[in-house]
Amino acid sequence: MAKQWNAEAIETVLAAQGIRLAPGRAEKLAAGLNAGAAADAMRDALPFEADPAEYALAVERCKAK
Repeated sequence: MAKQWNAEAIETVLAAQGIRLAPGRAEKLAAGLNAGAAADAMRDALPFEADPAEYALAVERCKAK
């Protein structure tokens, strides 16, 4: 299971690096970071998502000859 971010965790991580966020920004960042963890049938069907080497092979096949 992917890590689920919350606003407090994001603020803590960034504050440790000396980065301050505007009010409400951490909530928006958390929503964006968590969006990639949502189930997506179309993304799951992509072969290079299951095997990263497949992506490199697909790129090689598409190169101009």
